[in-house]
Amino acid sequence: MLFSESIKQLRIDSGKRQADLAKAIGVDVPAYSRFEHGERRPKREQVLRLARIFKTDPNVLIAQWLADEAYSRIAHDKMAPQAAMLLCQMLDSDIAAPAKTVKRPIAPETPAAQRDMVARLGRSAMPLLEQGDAATVMQRIEDESIDCIITTPPYWRRRNQGTEGITASSQEEFLEHLMATMAQAWRVLKPEGSLWLNLGDDTTDGFVQCLPWRLVLDMIDRQGWHLVNEVIWNKIKTSPQGSQDHLRKVHESMFHLVKNDDFYYNDEELRHTYGLIVRNDSKNRGKADKSAKRNQQGIIPSDVWTIATQHSGTARYRIAPDMLYRLPIVATCPRDGIVLDPYCGSGTACKIAYELNRRSIGIDTNAEFIRQARSGIEQKPLSLF
Repeated sequence: MLFSESIKQLRIDSGKRQADLAKAIGVDVPAYSRFEHGERRPKREQVLRLARIFKTDPNVLIAQWLADEAYSRIAHDKMAPQAAMLLCQMLDSDIAAPAKTVKRPIAPETPAAQRDMVARLGRSAMPLLEQGDAATVMQRIEDESIDCIITTPPYWRRRNQGTEGITASSQEEFLEHLMATMAQAWRVLKPEGSLWLNLGDDTTDGFVQCLPWRLVLDMIDRQGWHLVNEVIWNKIKTSPQGSQDHLRKVHESMFHLVKNDDFYYNDEELRHTYGLIVRNDSKNRGKADKSAKRNQQGIIPSDVWTIATQHSGTARYRIAPDMLYRLPIVATCPRDGIVLDPYCGSGTACKIAYELNRRSIGIDTNAEFIRQARSGIEQKPLSLF
């Protein structure tokens, strides 16, 4: 069966209208109709979204989509039979060749009946903190139960310092580990939820490796995420660097990703919180900053945030700055919502969620960090506002 015939039959079986599916994947009705007639081909991310809507195996639908592409290119050429034979030989050769194996340090999928972390959290403002591998522990979180995920995963090649850990022998394996976590993030995030992802890059032999963008593009292409914003975090200063042929790097990226275009966003609270930051910063510097006055009038924040890093008591380890997490939480987590940090470290996201009267779940492999996070939050009184 051709791909176009498959999606038509799946739509009929599901009882959905073309208009419903067109809206869900971001096209108009005539464009979707052409998909079903084989006159146009959807993008891969749209195929993945259709598979989720139809609750069918995405691998099967993607395979049909790829086969349809090959068929459409050669079907009407007189050399099609020979081309098909050559294609089969090439694929057989690729399959027979030794492949690079990627270790995925996650446990077998947890049955849905055993997913109970949100139920255990209940209505308590006190965060639920769990030790373990992020992708594994997240399997115990109920489907579509989290409002906002915000996290800073361990950085590549800084994983063996006893502070935070992803065991990987290559960049590819490191990224696949993170992709496993992001797959769980997609499952547990509500349809209207948001994911905020901060990841530092790596420089190898003097060249930037683009790891954050490689991860995000894979998430978009393979998992169906949508990128709302790339926020540039201006850290103001960093450790001294001795390179003679590179600029001193003082920024990282924070990516705001969502599952669809109907996501929760509290623009008013974001502007208010950002205005307080600007005004406080102006007072601390003893200057009458014009931008502070503008923010009192509700100017929306830009996509460059100047926030100094924070030090911790652990060597070579820095805490995520309060405001780097506070702004996303007030913007994309409702007041009765739940925040999740799969790599919570010493618990900044959970601490801020607690202060803002949001519930939260934190996960980390490091038992000492979990202890620090729990101790720090237990000592803080809950705000009434």
